[in-house]
Parts: sequence; C-alpha cells; structure tokens
Amino acid sequence: MMNRGSFLFVESNTTGTGELLMKRARALGFEPYLVTRNPARYPFHRESVAQVIEAETRSPDELIGVAVKLRRLAGIYSSSDYFVEAASRAATTIGLPAANPEAIATCRNKWKQAAELQRQSITIPETRLATSVRDVENILAQATLPVVVKPVSGSGSSGVRLCDSAAAATKAFESAKDVLLDQVDLPSPDVLIQQYIPGKEYSAEIIAYDGALHCLGILAKHKGPAPCFVEVGHDFPAPLPEPSLKELASFAARAVSALGLKFGPAHVEFVITESGPVIIEVNPRLAGGMIPVMLSHALGTSILDTVIGLYAGKGFTPPRASARAGAIRFRLAHTSGKLKRLGFSRNPEPVVPEAGLLKSEGDEVQINGDFRDRVAYAVGVADDVNAAAAAAEGMIASLVIDIETAVGESDNKQHGGSSDARWTLHPEAMKLLAPPIEISRDGRLLRHQATIDEAHLVMLADQGLVSQAAAADLLKHILDLQDEGFQSLAGRDAPRGLYLAYEAELAARAGPDKAGWLHLARSRNDLNATISLLALREAACSISQEIGLAQDALLQRAEEASRLVAPLYSQYQIALPGSPGHYLLGVFFALGRERQRLHRLLEDIRNCPMGAGAGGGTSMQIDPLKTASLLGFELPSFNSLDAVASRDHHLQGLSVFASVSILLSRVAQDLQVWTTREFALLDIPHNLAGGSSMLPQKKNPFLLEHVKGSASIVIGAYVSAATATSKSPFSNSIEASNYGCSPLGLAEDALKRAITLTSLIVQFMSFNVKPMRKNLEDGSSMTAVAAERMALRGVPFRKAHTLIGEIARRLSQDNSVAERRSGLASQLDGVLPASLEECRDALRFGGGPAKTSTDDQVSVAKKLFRDMQLKCEDIRERWAHAEMHRKQKVKEFIDKHQAS
Repeated sequence: MMNRGSFLFVESNTTGTGELLMKRARALGFEPYLVTRNPARYPFHRESVAQVIEAETRSPDELIGVAVKLRRLAGIYSSSDYFVEAASRAATTIGLPAANPEAIATCRNKWKQAAELQRQSITIPETRLATSVRDVENILAQATLPVVVKPVSGSGSSGVRLCDSAAAATKAFESAKDVLLDQVDLPSPDVLIQQYIPGKEYSAEIIAYDGALHCLGILAKHKGPAPCFVEVGHDFPAPLPEPSLKELASFAARAVSALGLKFGPAHVEFVITESGPVIIEVNPRLAGGMIPVMLSHALGTSILDTVIGLYAGKGFTPPRASARAGAIRFRLAHTSGKLKRLGFSRNPEPVVPEAGLLKSEGDEVQINGDFRDRVAYAVGVADDVNAAAAAAEGMIASLVIDIETAVGESDNKQHGGSSDARWTLHPEAMKLLAPPIEISRDGRLLRHQATIDEAHLVMLADQGLVSQAAAADLLKHILDLQDEGFQSLAGRDAPRGLYLAYEAELAARAGPDKAGWLHLARSRNDLNATISLLALREAACSISQEIGLAQDALLQRAEEASRLVAPLYSQYQIALPGSPGHYLLGVFFALGRERQRLHRLLEDIRNCPMGAGAGGGTSMQIDPLKTASLLGFELPSFNSLDAVASRDHHLQGLSVFASVSILLSRVAQDLQVWTTREFALLDIPHNLAGGSSMLPQKKNPFLLEHVKGSASIVIGAYVSAATATSKSPFSNSIEASNYGCSPLGLAEDALKRAITLTSLIVQFMSFNVKPMRKNLEDGSSMTAVAAERMALRGVPFRKAHTLIGEIARRLSQDNSVAERRSGLASQLDGVLPASLEECRDALRFGGGPAKTSTDDQVSVAKKLFRDMQLKCEDIRERWAHAEMHRKQKVKEFIDKHQAS
C-alpha cells in the first residue's frame, strides 16, 4: 500500500474508537503516531497499533515541537474530548486541516457554550456556574429541583449527577471538581448546575466541511439508572417521522453553527420536550461510545475512514442515505470487584456485525457512574431499527459476567428484599436457577411487575393503608425504573428471584423504610399469577394481530386468484378443478376460528389474582376490585386459592397457539410440495428462498421448513406446560407458576415467526397458470361433475359413477391429453363440462370453488375480518383505557406530593 505519510493522534479515548482510528489510519496507508504524557493509559500501544511518543500534551509548544519533527505529517487529530483543542491548535499552527481552536475552546467549556447558545437564541436548560459550596447553596435557593450537576469540561457522563435535594447537589459538586483528576489528571474547579429537562434524549451526528453542515443521522439514546447519565444504548435512525428527523437535523446544525464550528465532526445532544427540542450540549468531536462503528455498519461507509481523510486534507463526501438501521447496546458492571469471567456465551449472528469486550478478565472494576462502568458492547444492523435493537440486545444478553467482590465487602443489592440472610442460594444452584438478570429475557416480566406495583400502590394509598407521600415517592422511583428500561438491574444476581432483586433496587433508591410498604397485603404468589395473566393476554393479543396480518394477505390473494383454475387435491391426487383463491379462503376461515378462540380466551381472562396473597387472602381491608380495574381486569378473583393455583388460561392459550402452528405447518407442507418441479404450481421469489451450497440449479423454499419446524416448538411448549401443571398440587407451586407458564414466551416467538413467514410467502408467491391447468386438460378431473349431471337425468349415481370410471380406465395413458379429452367428450356427450372454468363454476354448492360461491365467501370473509379486527381493537382499547386511568392516578399522586 502506498505510504501517505504520518498521522499524529494527540492522546486518545480509552474505551471508544481511539484504538480503531489508529488501526484505520494504518490500513489507509498512514504511519500512525500517538503522542501522550502517560503511555500506561493505553494498553493497546503494546500491540504496535501506533508508534508512541511521550511528551507533555498539555503544553502547546511541546506538542507543536513533536508535530514538526514528523516526516510528511498529513494530519493531526484527537479522539479524546480533553485534547481536541490542543490537537486543533497544533494543526492550525503548522497549516494542517483543523477546526477553529477558539470555537473548540468555547465548545469545550460548557459554561461558555451555554452562554453563546443562549445569546444566539438556541434553547438550552437554565444554567448556572458554581465554583464553591456557597455558590451551590445560592443557586439552589432559586432553582427548582431536581437539577443536574456536571463538570464544566467533563466527558462521558463523568461527574454528571441528577440531584433532587440540596444535600445531593452539594455532594455531587464536591465529586465533580475532582472527577477528571484520576482520568486525565486535569482539575475541574468550575461546575455547572442545570435545570433538569425531562424527556426522551437524542443525538445528532454532524460533520462540518466547506461551509456546509452534514447530518449523518439522528440517534435515540438509552440511559442507565439515575442519578447517573451513563449511556447504555443508541438506535439509528431514531424512531421518529421523517419530517421530524429533518427538523431535528436542522435544529442541531443551527447549534453547531452558532458555536462557530465549521470543520470536523460534532456530536449534539438534545432532549425533545412538549414545547420542542432543547440542546443539552454540543461536543466538538466524533461521537463516543462506539457510535461511529455502529453508524459505519448501518450506512455502509466507514465513518472512521471519513474522519481520517478529512483531517488529512482529502475532503469529505457525505455518505448515501441508508435503508439499513443500526443499534448499539452496552452492558454495565453491576458491582465493584475483580472480573473473574467475562465473555459472550454465543457467537454473533450476521445481524450482529460487531461485539466486543471493554474490560478483561482479571481487571479490577470500580463503579464510577460513567462510561467506565461499561464492560461490553454489541452492534446490531437490520432493515428496521426494532430488529437491529433486538439483535444488539440479544447479543449483549448472552454476556457472561462474574465479579468477585473484595473480602468483607458485599453488594448491598445482592440479597435485598430478603429479611433473613440464611436464604442465600448456593453458588452452583444459583448458576442453574437464578442467573444474572438479562433485560432481553426478563424485561417483559419487570415491566408487568412495575405495572402491578402502580395499581397496588394507588389502591393502598386510596384505602389509607399507605401514606400518599410514601406511595408517591415509590411511584416516582418505579416510573424512573420504567423510563430507564430497568437497565440498573441488568447483570444483577437474583438469588431469590426477579421480584426481590427488583424490590431491592427500589429500596436502594427510595430507602428500605418506604420500599417496605410496597409488599403490604400481597405475596409473590398472587404477584406471579397476575404477571402470568398479563403476559398471557399480551401474547394472545399480539398473536391475534399477527393472524390478522396473515388473514389480510390471504384475503387479498384469494380475490386475485379466484378466477384462476387449479387442481383441488385429495390425498395428493387431483380431485376436481378449483382455484388458488378457494384454497386460500379455506386457510383464512380456519385461521379465523383460531383467532375467535383467542378472543374468547381474552374475554375469559376477567379475574385479577391480586389480593389473593399466598392463597389465603389478607386481613388488610384492601379493595381488590380497584386493583383489578386499574390493570384492565373486570373483577377480582372470588376464591384466593383458585387465584394462585389455576393455570387453565395458560393451557388454553398454548393449546390455541399449538392449533394455529399445526394449521400453518399443514399449509407450509402444501406450498412446499406445490413449488416442486413436478407440481410447479407456485413460485417463490428469490428473496424468500435460498440456494444450495452444492447444487447450482436448486432454489430452496426453506422458509416453509421454518414454518413447519416452528410447530414443533409450539406444540412442545404446550406439552411441557401441561405436563408440569398436571403434577403440581392445587395451590401455588413452582411447577405450575414457573414451568407451567415459562413456555409461553418460547411458543409466542416461534408462532410469530411462523405467521410472519407464512404471510410473506402468501403475499409474494406467484401462481404458475399453465402448470396449474396442465394436468386438468385431459378432462378426467371433470368426471365427478359429469356423474352428477347423469344423476340429474335419472341415472342412479352409483351406476353413473361405475360407468364413467370404466370409460376413464379404457382411455390409455399412452394417448395424448387431447385424445383422452376427446374420448371422454364423445362418450359423455352432454354431461362432461365443456371447459375447466365451466366445471369449476358448476361446483357452487357446499362452499365449492365456483366463482359465484367464491365471491360469496369473500364477502363473508371480509365481514368476518372486519369484525375480528374491531374485536381486537376493542380489547386493546379497554386495556389502554385502564392503563391511561392508572397512569393518571399515578401522576396525580406524584404531582400532589411534589407540590406539597
């Protein structure tokens, strides 16, 4: 490769793209150099990623002295927030491409940045500067809590804290002053206190060049638990309407322009509020947190190469808009200690182009509440952002992490919720039965847990069993957990189950005294029973919606194909002329009955188990009807034992799931046979088929095999749940509540996969008209109608059947199709239909494939489909109304408490 000269990197970030940038510089033909005052900060330099020059990087003169000695220096860049200004000054001094150092200085000093943005009418939070504890006290005397405390020149969430009291703000101020010393040996005497802006957070990734600002994309941000602001994930593009994305890109570009940044990358962070977007901060650098890596995969263009080329004077060409979406997810360490094990338990799939570890086994981990808490990352790329996020989450969920705490220390959240330390599970048993919490696996249950807590606390407070202030405070922390996606529980050990780990987190946030009220008048028994019903009805409703999509596809193709002629088969032998539309309508009606069964199940899930306690109710004067209504149920349970013991709804739901999967498997079997060369009735497009690794002529409709294979999972889930439940006593038991309910998620996923694949194939398969007619042309398939017409003329049907059968056997298969057809026509003159269409349309009774009959069936199907769609919407609206009512009650409690 051609030597393009040297490229100087001034310091580097330690967990982001710093090392990768140096590797890419070398790959592009540059000789990379890293100038640093402390080589020990960068373990990767031992792998000869770059030649290391030790110098005082805080001295502009010394830095320039290093730069001018390098032969054929093409560019200077820093991936470290703390040294972008120094790199810019050195580059500008010796005439290399760089951003204006003064603009970077303004940007890096967040107090100056805030003042400049405010001066140019860019919306920002109310911001004050504090240099002493007295400043903090004076500011808080006029501010509205909560506030955000952050170092003026920090990065990576270091020292950034959300504070809801003066004491917390003072503590955060003291911490923020020193937070940068152990990272880059830089003091931070100035600290900002900003108004907290609630809302969903986003970022804009921008590159400035040649007088223009180019937005690479808007990303949605996921944060870790309060009071810290550690970013634990990003989604690209942000799930917002296209016009909104364009407006936000323009808004972010105005902020960058206002700060005088006219060259290089900028990372703009903002929050969308009801009144519009609010800038949180603008960073004059490439985004951190491996965001450029994810964007590179999604856009199909290396952002790292682009930046290196930009600073080497190669110009900038904006990447094309991409149809691909990307997501990145991080895992945070859950406790301080020594990393004993760290690694992914499975290999990445194609939708996960990159996954990596940010720590090594043997490292000492210290919880800092910033980017340093990250131990691993995974990037997902797919056609839509939800699929990309699921891929990244699935990979990060496979991370195995084991942290050994120091002797005499323990994670105070480890066994929270347990009132007796004796109940600490043996480590080997814990590995098997209580693995660390994974949000991708446990998130749904945690979400349902929080939903129940909202209803339960509202009821307890309304009944006067818990003070409204305590309820409001707990509800606020529960909302925070929900907003954070329960990320603070990720990786947490749960030796006594998910609930007690969740309760321990609330205790850590709200204090054990307040959190202790949460479990009044309930047990894990009625909790688990209620969670399982919430999960079941959500799964059943979701499957109903998926079936609706499949029915829609079937109905559309049935109308299109009802005029065609195709064989109707009996035991894979041609029986009569029919139509593809007739077949598709048959599948539509069969699916419709399954959907009606799901709706009847959803109507039957009327009683809420909350209040049943451990199976014997409670002595507290609760209002279980209120709890039930807040959760979208009609009634409480009448019998407390029935409430915690019965799992009949689950077995019924899994039974319907199994029935649907069996139907789809049968359809897939037919379609697979009809795509064979011998039948050739259907063709499946290449993007829904696969090739052979050995046979170049083959096109495999392998998605149909996935549909058939999925049935085994769903049927197995039903058998597993039924077997587990059949052996359990009629009370709460682990067999029924765990093994009897846990197969639901597996069955739901497998069935959704089968329905989606079936819908795709039905929607895009094509009908081969000539092959469908070919084996009908000899007229033999029309003889049944001929026999019935003879019967209408007075010939007993059995005699007509025998007579025509003998005629058909006399016609040799060696004769041509035309000869066989002519022979039948001459011997059955007047009764054999003149055409296949005439024969098909004669079959108009009994729901046959005649055009008139099919039209009637289509009309009935459309009405049935509309009714089922409305029914599904009605069920969902009822739950949505209950949720809205519950959320309103929660808001009222919180607002009332905050106002007082």
